[in-house]
Amino acid sequence: MILQISLDGDNIKLSLRNGRKCVDVLTWNDEYTLSEQLLPNIDKLLQKNKIAKKQIEKVTTKITKTSGVTSARIVQTIAKAWNLGSRF
Repeated sequence: MILQISLDGDNIKLSLRNGRKCVDVLTWNDEYTLSEQLLPNIDKLLQKNKIAKKQIEKVTTKITKTSGVTSARIVQTIAKAWNLGSRF
C-alpha cells in the first residue's frame, strides 16, 4: 500500500494506492493550516479504510511549482520521516 501526498498550490490531496489501483482519496483546501491538518487527515484516511500504519509501505510526494516553499518542506519531511520509520 502506498500513500501519496499531492500538493498543488492551495489544494492538498492524500491518495491511498494498492499497486495501480486507487483505494481512496482525501482532499482539502488550505495550505496555511497544512502543518496542523496533514497528520490528522492521514490518520482519518487510514481509519476510514481500516488500514494500519504498518501496512503503508511507502509515502510518496507530488509537489507542483505553484506550492509554497514551507508547505513543500512540510510534505517532504513527513514523507521522509514515515519512510525512514517504516524500516525499523
